[in-house]
Amino acid sequence: MPRTRGLKALGAILALVSSLPAAAATADLDEQAIKLDQAVQALKDEVLEFNSDAAAVEVDALLPDYNRLNVYLSVTTGGLLLQEVTVAIDDKPAEIYHYDDFDSRAILEKNSVQRLLRVAAAPGAHQLRISFTGNYADAKAGDPPLTDHYSATIDKPAQATDVEFVISRESRFGGRPKLTMKQWRPAQ
Repeated sequence: MPRTRGLKALGAILALVSSLPAAAATADLDEQAIKLDQAVQALKDEVLEFNSDAAAVEVDALLPDYNRLNVYLSVTTGGLLLQEVTVAIDDKPAEIYHYDDFDSRAILEKNSVQRLLRVAAAPGAHQLRISFTGNYADAKAGDPPLTDHYSATIDKPAQATDVEFVISRESRFGGRPKLTMKQWRPAQ
């Protein structure tokens, strides 16, 4: 029995001694893995920055400032869940946005604005048309949808132009939701 115990002890010592270089190697591998992970993360960050810069250059090339027209939408009517928004400029086909529950609630957040269009539009007069369909969050199944439409002619200057359509109540005291338009002024 003493001999078996001694062999077991010798085996444990050999295992411990042989694992020392492996433990050092494992620590070195862990350090190398951390450095590699940091390098990969730095590369990912550079790629994201490059993609962002490339997208900005692409927008500037395809839609130079003097031609760019952005159309935005915001909703200030609490509890109004959009189902659909249609927007068109001049004689171009209308863009139709369908909203699921998540998206219609997201646009209700304070100061939320959704870009509906980014198009090339030469300086001059342009006809914008927009309509929406929706219901209040507490509407019953048989309630008719709430709708409104707005049509306006804007005189686009020879610079990037931003137009925002706002869905708000008719008055501070209630009423049906209605569309209004704001044309943002460029910073001077």
